[in-house]
Amino acid sequence: MSSPFQYGRFGSLAPQIKRRAFFSFNFDDVMRVNVVRQAWKITHPDSASMRSFQDSSLWDSKQLSGDDAVKRLIREGVGHTSAVCVLIGTETWQRRWVRYEIARAIIDGRGLVGVHLNNIKHHQTQTVHPLGLDPLAFMAVGKVQETVLGSARYYLFECKWVRTGSHHEWQWHRYADYTDPVTLPVWLSDPGPNYVSPLSRSTAIYDYMNGGHRDIGSWIDRAAQQAGR
Repeated sequence: MSSPFQYGRFGSLAPQIKRRAFFSFNFDDVMRVNVVRQAWKITHPDSASMRSFQDSSLWDSKQLSGDDAVKRLIREGVGHTSAVCVLIGTETWQRRWVRYEIARAIIDGRGLVGVHLNNIKHHQTQTVHPLGLDPLAFMAVGKVQETVLGSARYYLFECKWVRTGSHHEWQWHRYADYTDPVTLPVWLSDPGPNYVSPLSRSTAIYDYMNGGHRDIGSWIDRAAQQAGR
């Protein structure tokens, strides 16, 4: 019978785990997303430093009609994974369903990690695009506490560009696509009463072109471990 452990670098024992990952992305970036997926079809050693993974993403969910149908499929998809990996392009931060997939990572206690895609050359133009904003900076967990002695509850928040008087500004608002209380993730700092902790504060962000073909499995594994998965 094969051992459930294998030796990693420096002779240390590492658990032999193949994580099931949910990739969250903007469909406009699908060609770059496929670069990430295809890279892991190449045979390579499944070691502590080159961890492989299984892709459990939903490739057609955004084409469905009806919010409830999309939410249900995302919920089911994330529910069978250890971590959500957000593949970040130029406009990913603006996408409603990417935000919901990020939210599900918090709701379901999954690991969370971000990976920039835009340094991958476009398959036709062979050019790179400017890095997009971090979607995790626009999602947060907030601590709602009415009084000093009152019990605190945690909710999801999102940052919105809203008009106030004669100008616009960024404001944190309760997340409309999931309004129930959530559990504060173990990896996220506890905000003060009536403040928020943006998810970007404690989530690792990588650039795929900086070793992603080799290390993305380990990045996912690390995020899952951080969440206690």
